Amino acid sequence: MEKKGSKILHPAVKLMFVSESKFFGPGPVGLLREIDSCGNVRDACEKCGFSYSKGWTILKKCEEELGYKIVERQAGGKTGGAAKVTEGGHKLMAVYDELEAELSEVAERRFPEIAEKHELK
Repeated sequence: MEKKGSKILHPAVKLMFVSESKFFGPGPVGLLREIDSCGNVRDACEKCGFSYSKGWTILKKCEEELGYKIVERQAGGKTGGAAKVTEGGHKLMAVYDELEAELSEVAERRFPEIAEKHELK
């Protein structure tokens, strides 16, 4: 859909998983992806723009809400610490990715129809 100044208007879906409160969305899934990639929480936090303590808070909250570990940790030392996304963490990311893709597809498909119905220009 064209908008003033030739900018195209389109929907963006932000998926959140909720239990007692919001606990899993774009931030936590990005953090898990970075942990998977670099193998430690400190570097993953830095790449995501989180402080180290904020990253740990996110991980702890997710694990509390889910009732299982999503990251296995190895304490630091001379060689530094390590972290690995668990099988449960990988399943959580897979569910999130699949659902987000489906919701985004529906939003892209339906947006023009709904915008036209309401005469959004």
